[in-house]
Formats: sequence, structure tokens, C-alpha cells
Amino acid sequence: MGMLNRLSHLQGTKLTLFNLVTGIVNVLLTFSVGFFLSPFIVSKLGAEANGFTQLASTFVVYATLITTAFNSMAGRFVSVCFHRGEIDKAKDYYSSVYAMNIFLGALLFPISAYVVWDINNLIVIETATIWDVQLLFACIFLNFFLGLLMSLYSMALFVRNSIFYMNLLGLLRTMANAVLLLVIFSVLPIHLFYVSLVSLFLAICLLPVYISLQRRLLPGFHIEFRRFRFKVVGEMLSAGIWNTINQCGHMFMTGMDLLLANLFINPAVMGVVAVSKTIPSAIIQLAHTINGNFSPSVTIKFAKGNREEMLRELRMSVKISSILVSIPIVTFCCFSYPFYRLWMPTLDAHTLSVLSFLGLLPFIPFAGTQNLYNVFTATNKLKVNSVSFVLTGLLNVLTVYFLLKGHIGNAVYILVGFSSFLAILRMMVVILPYTAKIISMPWYVFYKDVAHTLLCCIVNALISYTIIVSIDIHSWPVLIFCTLVVAVLSFFFEMWILLTPHERKRVFQLIRIKKADNHG
Repeated sequence: MGMLNRLSHLQGTKLTLFNLVTGIVNVLLTFSVGFFLSPFIVSKLGAEANGFTQLASTFVVYATLITTAFNSMAGRFVSVCFHRGEIDKAKDYYSSVYAMNIFLGALLFPISAYVVWDINNLIVIETATIWDVQLLFACIFLNFFLGLLMSLYSMALFVRNSIFYMNLLGLLRTMANAVLLLVIFSVLPIHLFYVSLVSLFLAICLLPVYISLQRRLLPGFHIEFRRFRFKVVGEMLSAGIWNTINQCGHMFMTGMDLLLANLFINPAVMGVVAVSKTIPSAIIQLAHTINGNFSPSVTIKFAKGNREEMLRELRMSVKISSILVSIPIVTFCCFSYPFYRLWMPTLDAHTLSVLSFLGLLPFIPFAGTQNLYNVFTATNKLKVNSVSFVLTGLLNVLTVYFLLKGHIGNAVYILVGFSSFLAILRMMVVILPYTAKIISMPWYVFYKDVAHTLLCCIVNALISYTIIVSIDIHSWPVLIFCTLVVAVLSFFFEMWILLTPHERKRVFQLIRIKKADNHG
């Protein structure tokens, strides 16, 4: 706890940097756990097991369509009011969100219970045990309801720009999750629901910690039902409804591929698609973590009216994300075939490689400009992004539905690839020029960042290709060595390409400051 007290005194850029570093470490550790556990689960239960786990999580995404309307913007409204000194108004938002979460939980609980009870008639199960799948879904749904409560207390971390608390707790949770799963899978008969059961147990253990953090970071903020205001609920709903629409777009773009594969192809193909999404999902989570850790700082600068500082923060975050996100994406795509050949020897490495590449394709040119979504939240201008997302999502679902129904060849590639094509189109035509308009910059300004990111990706790919044709990658040590060499070389080349000498100096100064703080 003493270390956490010292970290609380970090300020400004140093705090954002620490948020970023702990977030990256958390994602990498989570990936490492999944990397070692997934092959074990697939070897024991088949690819369908991983597919059902991800499919259950997808059902939770469907449920969050309702809760997102209130919760997605709650942290933003509380943060803006808090940093403007409007404490009473911030407390109104805080208490109103809590009351709405109770209502939404009561509304969704019977629906989730019905899904668990009648799951055999809702999806194709085939060889899996029905009660095993039911318990899997039940634990994941209960975890979702607990998350509604936890999101209220974790709001304080966003308001205080202290996301590192969540990242550090995530590290502990990931390590405990790995230990518990290894013990359970070693001692007990293997079942699907163990993964979700352990996750639920750890969430219950962490809830008191989040409550304690909320009381320390936002003293005086507690649940007061007398502060419930229909007006502020309407305000959050009018803003957050666009995030719900945005979530619908996400669901239509990538959230239904497992369900469509299950219903129109077969559970085995669903399992293959799920495996192909494992590493890309970890990389995408890394991208979201990097981008999300810049969001509180951008929001605080907007709330204080520091437009120039907000723009500097945004441009720097775009460059940093271009480097940190493009390297794992391109390196993995280049080495995916030998990776899958070693990681999943029972599955077709070529199919998995192509599916993973198609899933990651939208992030290749836009690794850095994903940060622009933070502008929509900070400025509360969500409509254009959300409407464009849901329209392209609907187009994706309708197109893929008719193609799958027609039993065309290579259906699984179309299932994953068409959404990536639409995502690239939407980013180029809508998101980049619209973000520039919001912050009063020329409409074409962010296309330069896309060009820089593509240049970095090309450099990364050339380095990877040189290694691949020069070395026979036949074992894990060789693969790890090659990817590390590519990552290090790409990092320094991209630092030189993207950052100005002043920016490179600033980055190294921040690193030295952080080291000095740690030694102090």
C-alpha cells in the first residue's frame, strides 16, 4: 500500500506515462496466460471449447448495448464537472448512474436466466455437454452483473487519471487467474465453465478493493438516492446512446462472426475462428489499453479549456500508438504461420494465419489514429462516429448473411475479411476528416499520420521478411529470437521515422524521470 501512496503523487504527463506502462504490462501478462492455457484447453476439449467461451462473452456484448447508454459517458461527465469545481453536479451524476445500474441489472437478469436455461435451442452445441455450456454462460453473465457495480467504483480512477490502479489490480488478477486455473485443471476433471467460474470468483474478491480506492480518490462521493435526477440521466442517455449505437456497430462488424459461423457453417469452424482471434484480440486489447490510457488526460485538458495542450497530447499519443501498436501487429502477421504451426499443431496453420491477418487488417494503417476516438468522448461529439459505425455494421451483417446462406466457397474468409474492408473505408472517409473538423484543423491533416504508420509497417515487414528468408524457424527459441530482433529493430527505426528530435528527447526524459521516481 505504501507504493500505491507514492504513486498517487504522480502528476500530469508522468501519471499518463505510468498509466500507459502498467496497462501494457497488464495486457502482455494477460496474453501470456492465454498463450499457455489456450493450447491446453484446445488439446483437451477441442477448438469448440474456446469457441463457446468467446461466444458466451459475445452474448455479454449484446447485453451491454443497454448499459452502455448510461455507463460509457458517466466517467466523462463526472470528470468534467469535478475538474470544473462543480462538485454537487458531479455527485448527481455519480448517484444517478448507480440507481440506473440497479434498474438495468434487474431488467437484464431474467433475460440472461432464460438464455442460460434454453441455451440448447439458441445455439448449436453438438458434442459439448449442455449443462457444462449452461454453467459457462451463467458464470459469465454473473460476472457481467458484478461488472456493472464495479464500473461505478472504478469511475474514480478515470476522474483522477489514475488508471494505473486498475492496471496493477489487473496484473494481480491475471496471475491469480493463471494459478487457480492450473490448479483446477490439474486436480479436477476438465470442464468448460472453470474459466468463467475463476473469473467470477476473482471479480468478487476485487470489488472491496475498488470500493476502498473510490473512497480514497473521491472522498465525499457515495451513493445518495436523493441525488437521483432524471435530468442528468437524460443528459447521459442523450450522449451515451451514441456509444450504444457505436457498440451495435461493433457487434455487427466483428461481434457476430462466431454466432454466424456457429449457425451457418458449424461449431468446428466457429472454434477455428475463435482460435484465430485469440492473438489478434490480445493485440487489439493492447491498442485499446494504450489509447484508453490517454483518454483521461485528453478529457481533463478539454474540461479545463486547455485546447493547445489537448492538441499536443493528441498528436503525441497518435505517434506513440503508431509505434507501440504497429510493431506487434505487423510482426505477428509476418510470423503467424510458423507461430500457429508451433502453437496449434492440430489445426491448419495457413487458415489461422489468413484469418488473423484479415482480423488485424484495419489496425495496420490506423494503429495511431485509433487515438482520435478519445476526441469524441472528451468533446461529447459521438453522433457521426456512431451512426457511421452502425451503418457499416448493418451492411456487413446483411452481406455476410446472404453470402453464408448461399453456401459459397471460402465462406470463413468472407466472414472475417469483409468487416475489415468496411472498417478501413469508414476510417478513411468519415473518422479522419470528421475528427479534424471537431478540433478545427484541416480535414486532411490526419491522412499524414496514416501515411507515416504505413511507412513504419512497411519497414517492419521488410525487416521481418529478411529474417524469415534467412532463418529456418522450426522451434520456439528461434521464433522468439527472430520476433524480438524484429521488434527491437522496428522500434528504433520507427522512433526515428515518426518522432522529431525534440520528441525523442522528451520520451527519453520521461523514462529517466520515471526511473528516478522508482529509485526514490
